[in-house]
Amino acid sequence: MKTLTNRLCTGLFLLLALLLTASCSDWKDIESVDIAPKPAKEQNPELWARYMESLRIYKQERPHYITYGSFDNGVEQSKNEGAYLRSLPDSLDMVVLANSENITDYDREDIPLLQEKSTKVLYRVDYASQTATLSDAGKLGAFLDKAIATADNLNLNGFVFTGSPLYSGTEAELAARKEAARLIVAKLSAAASGNKLLILEGDPAFVETADIEKLDYIVLNTVDINNITTLKLLVAGLLDNKALPKDKLLLAAKINNQMTDETNVKQDAVTIMTDRVASLGPLGGLAIYSVGDDYYQTKMHYAITRTAIQSMNPSN
Repeated sequence: MKTLTNRLCTGLFLLLALLLTASCSDWKDIESVDIAPKPAKEQNPELWARYMESLRIYKQERPHYITYGSFDNGVEQSKNEGAYLRSLPDSLDMVVLANSENITDYDREDIPLLQEKSTKVLYRVDYASQTATLSDAGKLGAFLDKAIATADNLNLNGFVFTGSPLYSGTEAELAARKEAARLIVAKLSAAASGNKLLILEGDPAFVETADIEKLDYIVLNTVDINNITTLKLLVAGLLDNKALPKDKLLLAAKINNQMTDETNVKQDAVTIMTDRVASLGPLGGLAIYSVGDDYYQTKMHYAITRTAIQSMNPSN
């Protein structure tokens, strides 16, 4: 009797082992599962189209304070999403590629995404940092031609150029600086005809009075100002120049910089500048440098930039 029982137990044990082996084999089979998230555009095309239209109306038809972002592009492999153009706030009016001479494949992919949201993407011609090497008119002309060709190839929405006037030097040096400014404005304004933009980053005195009307905006040299009194004096002095329309002037601040306010308290520079766009002018708006640096915050993504936009345009 024990032998029969033992045989039955052995048989049941083997059968159970076979079942378990088959089950384990089934568990090890690899099945593909589609977990790729769909972009918002694909999830609800109709809602996406309505959102794109609302952005277009806000940026192109509604009067509002302009928000200009300077983005440090050119990063091939990023440590986080904040280094890509696609991660910028949708409500930015325009973005200048700070490293326009180093356009990556990632930049090329993201530029049309911004433009779909009616964000203008601009090429930066950094004459100020290359003045010594571009002192010859021929070299400067070739430099500008290359920039124009690149911007045209990328279907960009205009140009930003840097420059500062020469307040001392020989007559020849002063004349050469003025001629360089005239050449820059002449070439870039011709390339920016139609609905493209032309913007100066720097001292308005770099450009001759007759050429001011060719500029859409002027981003003032306020990034390195660290107290509100200096800012007020600078803006007041500029506004005395009746050739500078207030609505063309943009205050500038950099992410993570600080300024001292009227009560001698240090605050975030972007926040202070945002509050002064209306009170010191009203001016045309705000330029935010290193706009990608505030992507990861303890409060929320790109909190500083979005707050600045909403503070200047609360009804929009």
